[in-house]
Amino acid sequence: MLKNQIEKKALEVLKSLETLEAPIPIKTIIKNHGIKLSPYDLGEDVSGVLVIDNTNCKIGYNSTESHTRQRFTLAHELGHFILHKSKQQEVFVDNVTYMFRKNNVRSKDYKIEMEANQFAAAILMPKVLVESERKKLDDGFINDHDLIVELSKKFKVSQIAMTYRLNNLGYFHDF
Repeated sequence: MLKNQIEKKALEVLKSLETLEAPIPIKTIIKNHGIKLSPYDLGEDVSGVLVIDNTNCKIGYNSTESHTRQRFTLAHELGHFILHKSKQQEVFVDNVTYMFRKNNVRSKDYKIEMEANQFAAAILMPKVLVESERKKLDDGFINDHDLIVELSKKFKVSQIAMTYRLNNLGYFHDF
């Protein structure tokens, strides 16, 4: 799936909200899709799991991880639900060590995981809101680091997630 299609899907989900402001209420969005949430201690290697069993859907997320990591995991699992679910039984497990093996870059699973990451970024940090908040902060004197710090606080995401998002939206291509 192309990046702009993923952005469009995330925006469609966000349009169902009464108001569009940061931070995005990801748990509310997930519950509105009829998905149950369950915090678990999933160990060091697993951030989240999406289980689809016909009409029953559940996201398990690692309660031992940081709040910002949990939010991204929840958005990522919602991405699998929106982008990749079929009508039969499915399980998506986000295994951290699997994701960073170089030999997986061309695999179908890797592509699906990257799409879910793109969806998570697009829903937690919608382009229109990022632009709006950036304009409020950028008085011509704020440096990139401070911009990232402030935006990550506003959107309740990690600084690395905000850095990737700003880069992918083209904010750092002026060098």
